[in-house]
Amino acid sequence: MMFPLAVVAFVIVGVAVAQTTLPNQRPSYDKRTFHSAAIDNLISTLQPLFRDANLGTLFANCLPNTLDTTVYSYTANPEATAPENLDSFVITGDIDALWLRDSMNQLLPYAPYSSEDSGLQYLFEGLINRHAKSVLIDPFANAFNFNASGAGHQSDQRTPPMTRSVFEGKYEIDSLAAFLKLSYWYQRFNPDALLRFGDSRWLSAVDTLLSTVETMQKDTGASANAPYKFRRETTEALDTLSMQGRGPPAHPNGLTRSLFRPSDDAVTLPYNVPGNAMMCVELTHLGDMLAAVRRRGGVAAKTFDRDQLDDLIAKTQRVQSALCSALLTFTTATRPASQDAAVVPFEVDGFGGAYYMDDANIPSLLSLPVLGYMSRDHPNYRATRDFVLSAQNPFFFAGTAAQGVGGPHVGFNYSWPMAIAMRAMTATSTDEIQSCLQLLATTTAGTGLMHESFNVNNANDFTRSWFAWANGVFGEFLLQVLHTQPELLVEADAVPTVRRVVKPTVSWLAQREALVR
Repeated sequence: MMFPLAVVAFVIVGVAVAQTTLPNQRPSYDKRTFHSAAIDNLISTLQPLFRDANLGTLFANCLPNTLDTTVYSYTANPEATAPENLDSFVITGDIDALWLRDSMNQLLPYAPYSSEDSGLQYLFEGLINRHAKSVLIDPFANAFNFNASGAGHQSDQRTPPMTRSVFEGKYEIDSLAAFLKLSYWYQRFNPDALLRFGDSRWLSAVDTLLSTVETMQKDTGASANAPYKFRRETTEALDTLSMQGRGPPAHPNGLTRSLFRPSDDAVTLPYNVPGNAMMCVELTHLGDMLAAVRRRGGVAAKTFDRDQLDDLIAKTQRVQSALCSALLTFTTATRPASQDAAVVPFEVDGFGGAYYMDDANIPSLLSLPVLGYMSRDHPNYRATRDFVLSAQNPFFFAGTAAQGVGGPHVGFNYSWPMAIAMRAMTATSTDEIQSCLQLLATTTAGTGLMHESFNVNNANDFTRSWFAWANGVFGEFLLQVLHTQPELLVEADAVPTVRRVVKPTVSWLAQREALVR
């Protein structure tokens, strides 16, 4: 089943800023691109309980935004469809293409509730299949077209060359990690699902992913026959790569080279630390999934014998060990004896160079605990977080309306709501969480939805009014608060109801299980 964009375009119409009560922005039931009884029931139970009616409206608008407006296609009769033929295509919102990173983040807040909703299960398994197919089509691409439409940046000069299936071919390590993360957390809540989606295609995609990561661990960028090159005719410096399309040079050290950031901007130095941290976590998760496939069999056992699985497990361990060990050099080092912690760099080059900044897009340094990489109590994370949320970070902007992390993608003085939500999700202070709640609730320009970014001096000046990823992050943030500190959002007599219906979020579970403590 496919929904054209015109069906849901009305949800992005602005509402007068003067209104004191935020509007309901959910499409009518018959205009929604996907229906989930579990999520609808969750919203109908929780929205009336919010002490602040505007936060309740934001929760009801933002959490289901992906389901309501961006499920472009899904299998219409899933019960009668073989698991390997399930397919889901989830667009970003205002761009008619699937980003691996965005689509994973858009669906992930629903994962804890998928076990009680067969429709959600089919949607997840269809998206996992779509991710696997996409990785096999082009492991260096970040965004894909529906049905090889040929849309997007087909004129880019690139190795490997563009194809009609690829919307954009920027190599971002977090795109590959997103495929693994989607697979891991979905099967975490639905253990038998691995027996269905963990088939020969999924295992082949995993093998391709590992080969790509390992190739880029060895790549220096110096060869004229580099495995990845990218050039675009553009007026934006960060939309193309330097050095004849090869990007900045690298000295191999175990990290994997990635030439674009999760913002889709070109890197300054070739080893992006948050991206490598995300891959470290997901390779660890992959080891667990492959062990389960080997132990439990399932559809993969019909086409992959034990020797093949053992080879794939060994390959995972080899790549994971080299990457994670190298990463510790940059994340757990300490400064001179007079200081007990060090700021983690955003990018490094292996030659000794390091670039200190942070970007709003996830994975970021601010998000290291939510990625499941580093405990929010680790001294180096605390030092890094203080740096990120200060004027020392060149992309932390403070103005008369707000303050927060932005990035070069939009430019000076634009803060991103997803970074404000990430600040709150990693906060240890109730006052900081409440401050972020207030800031997010009052900077939607009256629309009742999150945006890509807004001007810290004028929240009515914003970018991308239909950006489902940001809405999903905000929805998950509220669910995390409801799970951990419900009294911040509801009255005492409503707390038992909240505790009954709200499940631990992926963001919270990942923080509790952080690799580096």
